[in-house]
Amino acid sequence: MAFAAKNKKWLGYTLYVVLVTLVLLYYLFPAQVVEELIDNSIRRTNPAFGFKAEKIRPWVPAGFRISGGLIYLNDSPLPAVFNADSMYITVRILDLIRGKHSFDLDGTAYKGDISGWFDAKDEEGKTFESRLVFKEIELADYEFPADRFQHKITGKINGEIEYNDDSAGAAGENGKAHLRLNNGQLQFQAPLFGMNSVDLQNIDMELELKNRKITIGKAELAGSEVKAAMTGFIQLHSDIKLSRLNMTGTLEPLAEFYKNYPNIRELLKSMKKRVKRGQYFFSITGTLGAPIFKLQ
Repeated sequence: MAFAAKNKKWLGYTLYVVLVTLVLLYYLFPAQVVEELIDNSIRRTNPAFGFKAEKIRPWVPAGFRISGGLIYLNDSPLPAVFNADSMYITVRILDLIRGKHSFDLDGTAYKGDISGWFDAKDEEGKTFESRLVFKEIELADYEFPADRFQHKITGKINGEIEYNDDSAGAAGENGKAHLRLNNGQLQFQAPLFGMNSVDLQNIDMELELKNRKITIGKAELAGSEVKAAMTGFIQLHSDIKLSRLNMTGTLEPLAEFYKNYPNIRELLKSMKKRVKRGQYFFSITGTLGAPIFKLQ
């Protein structure tokens, strides 16, 4: 009986110490230091970006939770380039013991889910690999492009992005992405040739990053009114709005489109643009901040 009582006593002490440690860890957690660490890491990747969060707290096991974390452009903090509702970041303990800075992340943003990992090969983060997976991201809630683009695109984004940076070596920045838009729609700010919107339905894109150049290997639109395909590249600039565009593609209005907008057929005929099997050829040049669309 005395032995059992003694065990209960030690168990009580142990639980008390654990509880006090967790409370102290919660209230003494260096949130500002963590925020500055993340901000510095992002600025090393691209000096044009910054990071801040509403709240950062420790999270069990071996991690922390970010609430209201956002990545922004230094010259224009609002709207944010990316805004996460919440993000759980878990440190990989065994990798940390081996001297590698690796962690997994899982969170929510724009009514969708995000998961992925980050694996740094050196303490300064100059060489790292990362991967993000997006599920059901609501594009209508993403304010950053809407603030710079006069029309609005709605739909849900799914896809994967892989990115690695070897700044210390010859490889430089590399990455690839596969993104899919489902149930999409392009809504015009003001009626265009009598149209208020165009059904995008599904868009499938494959991108590759190398030497600060994003190559569009595949970009296909399948809608009930329009079909389209596009290839080309985006030459990135330190000021993202000045990144150069060089893309060409085909646009094919379908029977449903002409049925809904009968005046468009005559308008396109009068423009005497090049047509092949019902497809029109187009180009997109200029910059991300001021794109120029032109039918060939």
